[in-house]
Amino acid sequence: MSECVTGYIDHIIFRNEDNGYTVMVLKGVKDEDELTCVGTFPVITQGASIEAEGSFIQHPVYGKQFQAVRLTEKMPEDAMAMERYLGSGAIKGIGEALAKRIVKAFGKDTFRIIEEEPERLSEIKGISERKASEIADQMIEKRELRQAFVYLQQYGISNTLAVKIYEKYGSAMYGVMKENPYKLAEDIS
Repeated sequence: MSECVTGYIDHIIFRNEDNGYTVMVLKGVKDEDELTCVGTFPVITQGASIEAEGSFIQHPVYGKQFQAVRLTEKMPEDAMAMERYLGSGAIKGIGEALAKRIVKAFGKDTFRIIEEEPERLSEIKGISERKASEIADQMIEKRELRQAFVYLQQYGISNTLAVKIYEKYGSAMYGVMKENPYKLAEDIS
């Protein structure tokens, strides 16, 4: 029987970059102080709010764990979650202190401003116009990557294969999938 847990990624214990196998600690999970979660995930960001689908298992050595088969990243909605996400290292160049200043300045509009009006980030002490642009580019790239994985999952494509497809084609993958999906078999092992 499949269950769902919701929380945020406090830290990553282990990550195999070749296949995406990850062991991480979730916090903010209902009825749990912290929960070890395992599974294969294409992209994972410390500090991200997630919903994981899977089942609880009892590991003989490590105890109770949640084995996730599907992971959906939720965009942070409150100030604390936004600070945690931005300050987690997910966006290069933003540490905890800078994340706090950004969220304090823009509140619940923080992510919209980063993506739609990145020049306004330069109003924050410590952010040049160039750095503001780099931050916006990273946020947009992460959003596009999440959307690509959701799109590919509807066709039953595994996370490992989805990583290869996105790395090969980027946002052009949508056109390839519509025009000639067999091209994937030719180009990707």
